[in-house]
Amino acid sequence: MVDSVESVDKIMDQWSQFGLSGLVIAALFMFCRFLITEHRAERQEWICAYREQSKLMNETQSETNTVIRELVTVVKESNARNARN
Repeated sequence: MVDSVESVDKIMDQWSQFGLSGLVIAALFMFCRFLITEHRAERQEWICAYREQSKLMNETQSETNTVIRELVTVVKESNARNARN
């Protein structure tokens, strides 16, 4: 990863021996490297957001399951009372 101006200068000096085309190639490499690092950072944000959303969804689903179990119990009890009558 290109972290400092000195390393950018070093890379540009190495590629400058090939003239303008070398400088263009070096610039394209650095641009691609920049895009890749930015994409990785964005992907990390997506992963964190996904994990948080999944955690919230699991909590909500757990609460919903509890309510459904209680409703099933009430319906079974109601059916049992109606069957006796």
